[in-house]
Amino acid sequence: MLELLVFWLLFVWLLRSPQARQDLKNKTPFEWLLDGSNLLIQGFLIPFLRVAVLWVLLKQVWPAGQGLWRMGNGLGFLLCFIGVDYLYYWNHRIFHLRKIFPVHLIHHSVTRMDVMATSRNTLWTSFVIVYLWVNGLMLYLTDLNAGFILAMSLTACLDMWKHSNLLQERPQWQVLLSKYLGLMTPLEHAWHHSHKLNQNFGANFNLFDKLHGTYTAESAYPERLGVSVAKLKPWQQLLFPFQARP
Repeated sequence: MLELLVFWLLFVWLLRSPQARQDLKNKTPFEWLLDGSNLLIQGFLIPFLRVAVLWVLLKQVWPAGQGLWRMGNGLGFLLCFIGVDYLYYWNHRIFHLRKIFPVHLIHHSVTRMDVMATSRNTLWTSFVIVYLWVNGLMLYLTDLNAGFILAMSLTACLDMWKHSNLLQERPQWQVLLSKYLGLMTPLEHAWHHSHKLNQNFGANFNLFDKLHGTYTAESAYPERLGVSVAKLKPWQQLLFPFQARP
């Protein structure tokens, strides 16, 4: 419910901007199909698979594993918000390897950041992201630890925020959030969608990028976003983007 509320708040905020409204009007029917179908996958299908299908399979093959890892809510929160975030950092870096990048290419085809850009992907890309499998396993092992679930929700909300246009007119605020809270801000993530696409891989934090030398800091938004997918037909963007070259 928290994720749904944040999505609509960010979408309403998007509509405040005349330029953003025009950008939405300029989206092609295929772009709406691409964004909308992946939004359904990430917003509904993935949570269902994680909690229902994966849970049922684990109960069949490893019934003793349910609730095996007893922990407090605080530890559960940190394990997800920091530990799984670190796994995602490496998952994201692997997506940017030259031969694997087509898996992630369509996500980088957005030319303007808005909350809809959060979910743009080839249809099956979400199934190779660490969040589905690791979070599903951890929910089973911790028997639905409340802290872990809260961290999952906050991570999803932060993901929508960093793809949105919220605070785009206030980059200096984002610099402060980045410096003092270590959050990966929309400003920093916008540079990941620019020509510096091999920088700023983090989801919740910029700490791991700073630790591994993949961090870039800028005080203004990039002038141009997006990787061209002009050579790909619509069905390739939806299902098989491997003919593309980054």
